[in-house]
Amino acid sequence: MTLTPEAIKKVAKLSRLTLNDTDTAYYQAQLNGIFSWIDALQNVDVSKVELHLDQTTPQMHERHDAVTAPNRVTEVMSNAPASSHEMFSVPKVVE
Repeated sequence: MTLTPEAIKKVAKLSRLTLNDTDTAYYQAQLNGIFSWIDALQNVDVSKVELHLDQTTPQMHERHDAVTAPNRVTEVMSNAPASSHEMFSVPKVVE
């Protein structure tokens, strides 16, 4: 796929960009280079690449969600600068 200067100007107009002839030629060359890379990727032979379709297999070992430490609210709240009803007290941010 190659872009013409008219196509570049149309895209620039839709994007609300003002391009002079030098800019149009520059962006035409840049975008045509990108499209040539895309065309090259279309020609890559991937027929011998094995598909990996099983995305449900977990990648990491999942452990059972179980309580491993006793309730330590008093111990945790002793480190808080302010607490109320066994919760952290913070200053009001939004008025």
